[in-house]
Parts: sequence; C-alpha cells; structure tokens
Amino acid sequence: MLDFTVPDSVTPIVAWRYWRLGVGDGRLRSLTGRHQPWAPGQALQARCRFDDVDRSDWRYRLVSGFSTEPHPAPAEGCTCGLYAARTLEDLRGQMLFGLSRMVVGQVSLWGKVVPGQHGYRAEFAYPHRLCVFDGSVRRDAGVLDALSAYGVPVEVVGDRQGAFSPVRAVARAFRGLTG
Repeated sequence: MLDFTVPDSVTPIVAWRYWRLGVGDGRLRSLTGRHQPWAPGQALQARCRFDDVDRSDWRYRLVSGFSTEPHPAPAEGCTCGLYAARTLEDLRGQMLFGLSRMVVGQVSLWGKVVPGQHGYRAEFAYPHRLCVFDGSVRRDAGVLDALSAYGVPVEVVGDRQGAFSPVRAVARAFRGLTG
C-alpha cells in the first residue's frame, strides 16, 4: 500500500542544540540517551527511550511520558524525539552544568515534528551548522578536522558565546512562574 501521508513541512526546521564531543573520535554525541552518536553523512532517527524496556513491568507506568504501546518517535503522549530549542537564547537557558567538550549549533529537523513551548521534538535530525568552543579547540586541535566530516559549516566561538547562562535560566524559570 502506498503511503500518502503529508509531511509536517516541505523544508526542514532549523533549531539549536548542544552536543558532546566524543573522546578520541571527535564525533558528535547527544547529551542524553546514552550519549547517542551522530554519524557524519547520516540523519539521526529518533527512537522512544522506552523501546528497550519490558512494557509489562508496572513500575514504568509511574514514569512520566511512558506509553504501554510501542510507537514511532516522536509521539504526542510521550517525551521521545530529538530535541532542539527554537532560539540560541532558549537553549542557553537550559540547566546544563559541568559539560565539557561541548559543541553548540543549529540542527535541521524533519519528518514528524512536535512543537513545544521553547523548542521541538523531531523524528529526524542532522547538524546544519556547528560552533565549537575555543577551549575545546585549545585542548584538542584535531576537533575541527573531526567535525569537518559532517559537511556543514564549522566555526570556533568564545566559550561564553553559546554556553549555558545562569541569568537566562533564572529569567526563563521566572517567566514560567508568572506566565
């Protein structure tokens, strides 16, 4: 049977996210999800974080976003999907502490995309533009060569340009309380 499903968008949505640099290989890895690797030249496809659990185990029913039925990611009633923030300001307001060897950048999102208050959860993603912090480049000059394998623009930015901002995080939390 032919699938005549209309995609959410004809062009990818471009949003912002952080990655961790893999030690030794300089490859991008997700900050969560067991540090899932992002392979150069390949779109990453989302999977539900509960795909590998025993869905009959009643304890999972106590976990927010758990669905007893297997489903493609992202799903409306679940927290699965590849996350990205709408803006760099939204991303910098995320509570992320103690993360070294980080990369910030834009990511292309497509397939099923679920919008949220500050960003998106998507079915497919691939880096669109990468910004590596100058501290990471000073520690490992090979980082730029490793990131060039993704075939997207790579630039070096100051450590404070795209890093977590406590001021933005507090402002975001305050807006959430008053909004």
